[in-house]
Amino acid sequence: MKNTNIKSNIIRAVWSSVEAINKNALLQLNDTDLTHQIMKRVECVSTLTSEDRQSLSNYIRSKVLLIRDIADSQI
Repeated sequence: MKNTNIKSNIIRAVWSSVEAINKNALLQLNDTDLTHQIMKRVECVSTLTSEDRQSLSNYIRSKVLLIRDIADSQI
């Protein structure tokens, strides 16, 4: 079984990225593009292994509704 734990600094980077993205633009992205946008931002501040990338992608996809809800509430 592969390690699916995500380091806390990566989780913080995800939510910092969500906060930094223009909320209107964020709401217009489809799920795949939203995931890629956040992944790109996280990869700028953290070195990720291929396992980290897969776990992070899964994590972000599992939080898409929450991310959209947060963005919608901040407009």
